Amino acid sequence: MDAPTITRLLEEMGFQNQDAREILTPAHVVKIDNNGSHILIILNNCTFQSSRQIFSEHVCLVATGNTIISFTETYGQLFEHEADAIEGNVMNIRGQQSGLLLAFLLNSVIADLIDSAVKVEKMLEKMEDTLLNRQYNYKSVGRKLQGCRHAHMIIRKNTEPLKKEFHKLVKPTTHIIDEKLVPIFDDLSDQLEYIIQTSCNSTELLTSLVDLYASNNDLRANFIMQRLTVVSTLFIPITFLVGLWGMNFHYMPELSLKYGYPISWLIILTTAGGSWYYMKKKNWF
Repeated sequence: MDAPTITRLLEEMGFQNQDAREILTPAHVVKIDNNGSHILIILNNCTFQSSRQIFSEHVCLVATGNTIISFTETYGQLFEHEADAIEGNVMNIRGQQSGLLLAFLLNSVIADLIDSAVKVEKMLEKMEDTLLNRQYNYKSVGRKLQGCRHAHMIIRKNTEPLKKEFHKLVKPTTHIIDEKLVPIFDDLSDQLEYIIQTSCNSTELLTSLVDLYASNNDLRANFIMQRLTVVSTLFIPITFLVGLWGMNFHYMPELSLKYGYPISWLIILTTAGGSWYYMKKKNWF
């Protein structure tokens, strides 16, 4: 459906041109407009298309009278189950007010948000075990951690504004959403609160994981520097001896020794072994 068709359709339903522009703006903020005669809901649906990549889709719901129109950014199967429910007349949905169908549609979006929030939380918990074991690929874990952070930010960005706007659906009650449907929408509001609490837990866990990841990187760098220091320390006396015997003075007594070469190797190995034993005894590595 192109933009002029959407604009004309909304005008016939009593909406303004501004509403049409908001529907056609994918980056529009979450918004609920309830003026009593019609309801306009602009939100985003979040799902994981792959194991770690989240996808956010612009969704708009328009309700007036007994008519509800949904606008989605793609031609996916976002409301496939709701279409089956209408076809099977689940809960006598065909004989109910349009507010019940609106609750079904919102529940589908909120359910995807819950699944996404829970999945991010589980991914972070699994990553915590990985970081505590300290046996992992640093680059791979860094990318996964950044992916979780990105998904977490998208979920919070789409959930918290929706929770703040949600009270506009039931206050005041209208012929679209009457008092009998208020408990259903209250339950949806509670589900949004659950997502926010899960996101808060993920925020704390994400912060601790970032600190743990940075700390592990520092420990890894320190361990590498420690090994390099040990190797350098082992070669310091050897370098001194080689430099001493490499001066090539004519009257150096060691030059005339018959077994000077094996003796020099014995001294070098003994010096290196003694240095290694001393550092090992002091628990320097």
